[in-house]
Amino acid sequence: MPPALSKAKTKKCQKACIRCRGMKVKCSGSEPCTRCARKKKPCQFPPEDVRVSVSERYLRQLEEQFSKGSHSSNHTNALDSSSLAGPPYLRNDDADLSPVNPPSFLLNDRGGDQWREISNDLDSTLHSPQARATQGGRLREDLDMEPDGHKSRFSRNPLVDRDPSFAKTPDGRFWYMGPTSSWSFCRRVLALIGRSVPEANCPDDPWHLDGMAFKLQWRPFPPDEVPDVTNLPPLDYALFLFSTVKFYFGFLSFMIDEELYLKSLYEFYDNPEAKAASSRYWYAQYLLVLAFGKAFLTQKNLYGTPPGHQYASRAMALLPDLSGMHEDPLLCIQALSLAAVYLQSIDMRRAAFQHVGQALRGCIIEGIHRHVPEELCGPELSSRCRTTFWVVYMLDREFSALIGAPSSIRDEDITVRLPAEMENSVEHINLTLHVRLSRLMARILSTVYGVGDEFDGSLIRNTQSILHGLAELSHDLTVFLDEHFHGLISRASKMAIRLMLAHHHCVVLTTRPLVMCALHMHIEKAERQPSQQICLSPPVASLLQCCAESAQTILQTLQTLADDDLMDAFLPFQIEDASSSAFVLYLIRAIAPSVIRGNSWCDHLECVLEKLESKGNPAAPLRRRELRQLEQILAPLTPRSDPRPLPAIDMNGDTEGDENPYDLSHVDVEEAFEWDLLGLNSSVSLPPRELLDLADQLDVESMLQSVSGTVA
Repeated sequence: MPPALSKAKTKKCQKACIRCRGMKVKCSGSEPCTRCARKKKPCQFPPEDVRVSVSERYLRQLEEQFSKGSHSSNHTNALDSSSLAGPPYLRNDDADLSPVNPPSFLLNDRGGDQWREISNDLDSTLHSPQARATQGGRLREDLDMEPDGHKSRFSRNPLVDRDPSFAKTPDGRFWYMGPTSSWSFCRRVLALIGRSVPEANCPDDPWHLDGMAFKLQWRPFPPDEVPDVTNLPPLDYALFLFSTVKFYFGFLSFMIDEELYLKSLYEFYDNPEAKAASSRYWYAQYLLVLAFGKAFLTQKNLYGTPPGHQYASRAMALLPDLSGMHEDPLLCIQALSLAAVYLQSIDMRRAAFQHVGQALRGCIIEGIHRHVPEELCGPELSSRCRTTFWVVYMLDREFSALIGAPSSIRDEDITVRLPAEMENSVEHINLTLHVRLSRLMARILSTVYGVGDEFDGSLIRNTQSILHGLAELSHDLTVFLDEHFHGLISRASKMAIRLMLAHHHCVVLTTRPLVMCALHMHIEKAERQPSQQICLSPPVASLLQCCAESAQTILQTLQTLADDDLMDAFLPFQIEDASSSAFVLYLIRAIAPSVIRGNSWCDHLECVLEKLESKGNPAAPLRRRELRQLEQILAPLTPRSDPRPLPAIDMNGDTEGDENPYDLSHVDVEEAFEWDLLGLNSSVSLPPRELLDLADQLDVESMLQSVSGTVA
């Protein structure tokens, strides 16, 4: 017998009590178990029942695969005798045996270490071309079957594989619908629902293409001419605007080298024309700082245009074209990045992505994605290169997700050290946490939203993996908050608040494909049986709840910032957080109302949007209109409240004959499922000022067990 199988055979497994098994959650295995003892419930363990849960047809087809492959007959015979009929497949916890590439509902982790050891021997055969061909036929039907007999709707990301990737705009152009873009998600959802509801409830999609909020225009300025230096504010007001920008920017403030900027600012006011001609990119940076400062300080004007946009137009005219960067490359990279943030703030998404892409390529050309040694250029310049690169890196990951496009650089090609490795200050630790979150964002784009055969049946597994990574990051974030801000939002810096909001936004982005899968099911069931609700398994229900809890936390936190007049109204991040969170909450309310606790998030959303509009955010009116249209178009599909009691749960896990074992319109999530995922504890129910230990928000170990449907 192979060593791996021998090892798997001797591994002992714990039993789950009847109550934990019925709720599909992890059981400690003690008598009584920890969960039952905490809830003061009777704890009973079922008699041992050893069974094999492998379909006979799957085994026959597996044998055919082996006979056609390149493996020797000895290996095949050994596998037939020891693997297919031998004791290693028999377990004491009633765990089902899944194929190597199971559907996302089943997960590879279902059999634990034992299954991983067995699957290593089978991996090369099952991933052969012949195996893929067979999986494309009848075997694929077996792999995509859910326990209730319905074909799995949660095995692949519909935003990548099912829904159209291109749409025709009213002006006749074809527009790419990036899978991670919230703007594209809105278009897909409105089109999907619009095909299923009466025309009276389905107005035309407003589209809101780039430049509809505000279109910034400029003409490139000739490089041999002196830039215009008229109509600029006095020095003291310019200093005030710089301080304002530094406060609102948070981690973006690292994009401006304060010492160098202030030195150049005094030189500019001594001789404006000479300084503007000799340092065009610093002058562009200065004009963008004026534009941001005016936009942060000035309320919405009568014309609906962003205050200070004239400065931004002049700055854009000074930026380099694609022929190359002259003068100081770092200043050029910083100016391009500031321009990208400004363009994103006025909802010109494609132009923003192009500018940050040019900045990132400038980093690669200059080699600062590698560590610049201090002994070569000095510690000051090395630190400046390192910080500049990581800010550009984070913007690139953020804007890639917003537009739904891949990044221009792989993490494997980056060797520059993280900021906290060199300077262990509060700001640099915060920046490092932002970088780690951006790397997780890259993983989301390449796994949850990945394309290709290798992502078949992997949606929930990849979602699980990302949430696990977010939980690991949340532990370090909690330590950071406790050490420097005593764990209180009211004491946290804008950088820390931005990090926490981005953390929850990553949860929403990761779980949004599952919301789309459930929406497809909801619409199809409403067409066949209008009075019936869709049935979702506990793993999917827990992930939808995870999405809803993060979205509600975002809106609650933003309202607190709005009440204290601390919102970054002009920057693009908080309007994106608010609109994308509200969008999925509207959908989940229609699909599975019991997942959302109350409607207070609606009040939070209204407060946040009013504050953003009053402060002149260009995109806020467009996002409000899209949300209102979504609410209107969802009305025929949204179930009304039903006072029927919670259905009984079969403690033996037998759902045969029960067509709707997990009808989320009638399930008490807290008592029936006990998902300790993202905030059903006392810390999340508190106001955002006392928000929280983020490590406790993602009880990933519990989630892993509930998603895989097995007990460790």
